[in-house]
Amino acid sequence: MRGITIMGETSVLTYSRLGRSLRPTRNKTTSDTTAGVSHGWVPAGERWIAVDVHEPALPARGATVVLAAPPGRERVTMTRTVVHTARALAADGWRVVRFDWSGTGQSPAHIDATDAQLWAEDLRVVRDWAGQGEPVSGVGFSLAGALLAADDDAGWAHRLVLAPVSGKQWLRHQSALRRMAGADLPPRITDGTELMDLHLTATGAASVKAVPAPTADGSRRIELLDEAQTGPLPLDVHPRAATVPDRVTSAVVQAVGAQAPARGSETRSAVREPSPAQDITVDVDGAAVRLRRTTNGSAQRPAIITEPLDRAPAAPGLALVSPGSDVMEAAGGLWLRTALLASARGAVCLLAERSDTGELVYDHAPWNTNPYARHTVVECRELLEHIGQLTEGPLFAAGICLGAWGLVACARELPAELAGRLTLYVINNIGWQRAPLRYWRQGVRSGPLAPRLPGEDAPAPTEDAAAAPTGSTGRSLRRVLTTHVGNAARTVVRGTRARAHEASPRVNALAATLGIIDVPHPALRQLSRIPGLTVNAVFGPADAAHSNATPGRTGPRSAMLLLEPLDHSVFATASRNTLTEYVVGEVTGRAAAAR
Repeated sequence: MRGITIMGETSVLTYSRLGRSLRPTRNKTTSDTTAGVSHGWVPAGERWIAVDVHEPALPARGATVVLAAPPGRERVTMTRTVVHTARALAADGWRVVRFDWSGTGQSPAHIDATDAQLWAEDLRVVRDWAGQGEPVSGVGFSLAGALLAADDDAGWAHRLVLAPVSGKQWLRHQSALRRMAGADLPPRITDGTELMDLHLTATGAASVKAVPAPTADGSRRIELLDEAQTGPLPLDVHPRAATVPDRVTSAVVQAVGAQAPARGSETRSAVREPSPAQDITVDVDGAAVRLRRTTNGSAQRPAIITEPLDRAPAAPGLALVSPGSDVMEAAGGLWLRTALLASARGAVCLLAERSDTGELVYDHAPWNTNPYARHTVVECRELLEHIGQLTEGPLFAAGICLGAWGLVACARELPAELAGRLTLYVINNIGWQRAPLRYWRQGVRSGPLAPRLPGEDAPAPTEDAAAAPTGSTGRSLRRVLTTHVGNAARTVVRGTRARAHEASPRVNALAATLGIIDVPHPALRQLSRIPGLTVNAVFGPADAAHSNATPGRTGPRSAMLLLEPLDHSVFATASRNTLTEYVVGEVTGRAAAAR
């Protein structure tokens, strides 16, 4: 962080082998979710802090709430809850300011280790910027709530803490999550403290450990909400199960509103409302890199462009797509860091949110919807078309897991001129089909075909079911039979996949077309027919074994590559460093070779 200085569509099931492209379906809720929200950065000494500002619905209260989400892995699982809460507060007349802690999310950093000593200052900077000399209310979750309660009282009209925890407890829990992540993760880096999706410096970890547990204190205007009032918060669950608790938004609105001015007591025009910077410049290893806010696609999804201050018209272009379970750069900031380093070497880079992630989580959905649908294909294509408009040079795009799937699925729809200068880096993608049934199932919430979460067992009979009268025997029998059919179907699919791995290429191609297996070879062969398009399939050791992928060339322009160390979701610091260095080296190296 010290090296940065201031200068200056509704889901539609589609199949790729129908021989035609379906017309894009725009999700009408996308533009609705971004209405009244501005994104940018505010200065904090020699660094920038990313902020998201929700404007109040009229009549406004003439007051502001700073909403602090926890850092690290909890930032990913809590995104939907935090954004829903921010929208509810804005609808109740509050101006709401959210932010990313230094070294995380969209707060720019090109060094992987985060100095958490800066987080207390981050909170004060955002508080003072949002209040413009007037006290503001604060709402914090988990560690963010502990930092909120530990701050000095001046500047806070009221503070509300949810899921209270001490810094030591939080650090111990996050460290345990990293240990339980599995043997496939590379060993921890011993310098500092490595957590899930986040790496703290030694001094930063020590400062977090010193944060005390918050306590309710009327004299300091600190209030605690427990789970009995909000419902269980999704702090340590699988991202697909990170649902918004039923009572959390209403509980927060009621608690904050009890300490607030009445709606309409001050008109919106009379409130001093600072706007975050949309265009900033940072220093990355001695190179000046410009970051600017923009939008992408017909739905105007939030996006960020990074580029050198002085770049050639034929500079290399790099588009980056996040994995399925992560919002754009929510935790460790992998792709933003990659973009900064690539732009320091002359590339122009583009990152954009996808539907139902980050700022675009659906208002009507308290759970994560199925991303393996038409809108992901459309959004990946729009991302590539956008980067093609930004530069005349060679183009590159990298995506992980779901992001890789979207790049592969949209490749056939790209204009010939764009495909001819494009190289795709398809990273840890074990699902190469466009939108087969097995991925559609991820959007099923219940029933025998609904996929189980990791470690989740089949649901046990409820007490009501156990005490049901004899007349319901027919319904119970149907339920049991349906469950057995679903279990048998899953077993057949798994067995077919295992056998097809050893089958002929023709059988593999047929199986992949039907969505039964996840073998990359057929898709690579089909993509090799697109003139000029280069596709490099990049796997970590565990994903290569799962997909039966062996390193080597798959055509005149494409190849399968093994990258070590690299875990599937790029949780580990060593994996993030490896992937960043690989992508930046490929983009700048190939661009130089082309010149």
